[in-house]
Amino acid sequence: KQWYQRRVAITAGNYFTLGMDILFDGSKNTVKKFVLHSNYPGHYDFNIYYRCCFELNLKSPLDNEFQITPYTKWDKVEEFLGDTYRKPVVLNRRSSTNATNPFGPTFCYGLNNLIIEVMPSNNYVASVTIFP
Repeated sequence: KQWYQRRVAITAGNYFTLGMDILFDGSKNTVKKFVLHSNYPGHYDFNIYYRCCFELNLKSPLDNEFQITPYTKWDKVEEFLGDTYRKPVVLNRRSSTNATNPFGPTFCYGLNNLIIEVMPSNNYVASVTIFP
């Protein structure tokens, strides 16, 4: 058998004034993921992006609906979801020139095709990553 290595051309579009990043798969001409930024003070990416004014609707197994916006606090999302999500992954960012992050880590929660990044200092949603 011969194995062929497929080259994947992935391109990242950083749209700072729209408050989002889009990752493209160049070989399939599709979008791999969207990252929507809420631009809250105290986040590692604060003041790099404008605030993206997103509105995402979540549905519970009981067909209840809940909307996540840049102003949503994680407590409200937790209250809506109940025990249907897993423990968070801790994300501790730091630059190569600075060995510490003055803002501290954030928590990333996975929900179906979403990753919701939450700042534990104020419980706001810092970013939402969508995998279409």
